[in-house]
Amino acid sequence: MEEDKITKNNNFGGNDQSEYATAGEGLKKLGQAFDDWASILTTHSVQASYAIIAANWAVHSNANAILANCYSKWSLVVILSFLGLNLLCTQLMIRMHYQQYLYAEKDSKRWQKEFEETRGKRAYWPYTKGIEHLGIFMRWLKVWAPVISTFLFIVSLFQK
Repeated sequence: MEEDKITKNNNFGGNDQSEYATAGEGLKKLGQAFDDWASILTTHSVQASYAIIAANWAVHSNANAILANCYSKWSLVVILSFLGLNLLCTQLMIRMHYQQYLYAEKDSKRWQKEFEETRGKRAYWPYTKGIEHLGIFMRWLKVWAPVISTFLFIVSLFQK
């Protein structure tokens, strides 16, 4: 399982630094773990969305029952909106990465200069401010939309 791989590859049991020869190796490992967990979040949020949709249909049986229960209806509105917004944001993220790729490819000397100017500093490079902020928004969305939709579904169980 993905989580097992991540846990096994991270030293959560203590601060044994012998695994890393340099601080850069530790940073690289941290970046890999971030990417792994972000990937898991993406997968799990979509799976949770499908489960919430299925649970609403299983419990409330039909469209009339769902439409008659405002919490069930809003649960579906939230999760379906999330799925649509997630697709739009993913397309925007792809476009922004492609534009950054073209920017780098257009002038390799400028790209190298930017690398040297930002080396060792907290900077958006090689990404852009827009890519970083959209990524933060998307991670937030992938957590809270399914959580809110699940809460609404649970409340719908107690409404008649």
